[in-house]
Amino acid sequence: MRIKKILKIIGILSVLILLVLSGMYVFILQYPEIKDHPKMGKWYRVTTNEMKSSDGSKYSALFKKGSENNIIVYFAGGGVSVNKEMARQETYNTKRIPIDIVANLTMNMGGIATASEDNPFKDWTVIAFPYATGDFHIGTGEFKYTDNNGKERTLYHNGFINFTSAMRKIMEYADIADPAKVFVTGYSAGGFGASLLADDIFSDYFPKAKSKTVLADSSLLLNDSWHSIATDVWRSPKHISDRLVSNNITLDSLTALHERWGDKVNILFDSSTRDGDLAKVQNYFDTGNMKVDEEKADKYQQILKETIPKFKKQANAYIFIWDGLPWYDDPQNLTMHTIIATPAFHNKFKKIDISICDWVINAVNGKMEDYGLNLVDKIYPPTDK
Repeated sequence: MRIKKILKIIGILSVLILLVLSGMYVFILQYPEIKDHPKMGKWYRVTTNEMKSSDGSKYSALFKKGSENNIIVYFAGGGVSVNKEMARQETYNTKRIPIDIVANLTMNMGGIATASEDNPFKDWTVIAFPYATGDFHIGTGEFKYTDNNGKERTLYHNGFINFTSAMRKIMEYADIADPAKVFVTGYSAGGFGASLLADDIFSDYFPKAKSKTVLADSSLLLNDSWHSIATDVWRSPKHISDRLVSNNITLDSLTALHERWGDKVNILFDSSTRDGDLAKVQNYFDTGNMKVDEEKADKYQQILKETIPKFKKQANAYIFIWDGLPWYDDPQNLTMHTIIATPAFHNKFKKIDISICDWVINAVNGKMEDYGLNLVDKIYPPTDK
């Protein structure tokens, strides 16, 4: 009898704890839905019935209104899916992370959207798009595949629908139609998204902004099938997929952006010299194997070296190449993947005495410069494997 009573008490306490946690999620940890005239400095969720993650679950963008009349449109990264094998492996974020963790961590852990006093963007309005669709934020389709258990599934490449639905709602509620400066950026998959969607943002939402800047952070992958992936897998809008004419999706997008806008848009690209994560995905595209070593990092460094002159000539882009930051997965002369969402965004690099943050804010204000281009020729001695 005593044991049953104890178990009953434990059960009641468990229910009460669950109710408290649920209440905290709904009323404290979860950001409120955006409404008319949002308060300055407060994060909001932006959701519509059209918006969904790759597994069909609810998706929401994030919004914070700043005190300055300037806007960051910020695309998060998190992998990619280009075929049935990658869909099965789930080498991409599959759903909107709960409890608004993207805003609490990615947007506030020391990177470009942090509210710290030394951040020149701290008072800017932020429109943030978490990544949960595997399509560089540009899909509109449903991709059928069979999972590893033999079950038929649908991957919702809903990125472009999420983007346009959220932007319409934000423009309706947020009173931000006429900003002075607009900065479109993203890291990894979000950097691809920034380059692919910058023209839509400048054309459809903020055409009168006097300063327009786009930065693709750590977003360089070569694939001969980018056009067919965009059209047949992601079902991207034709005005986006039509720009994809080579094996370099970022170069094609930024080139088209420059051809349309000329010097009215400042175009930026940054990468570490031997990006470990991009080397992995590039090796998968080339060989079907995601495993990477120093040889594959050598190849990424060579791709970077060959691409920079094309960025300069075709897109009039300004470049920041960097290294010297630890990579989190393998010590074999692989370099860090992405920087703008990390505290390193504000750190000055040795020898050149400038941070990515300083480089970006200078560009936003019209001062365009290249840094670190000589690093593509840097020789990295082999390490013990």
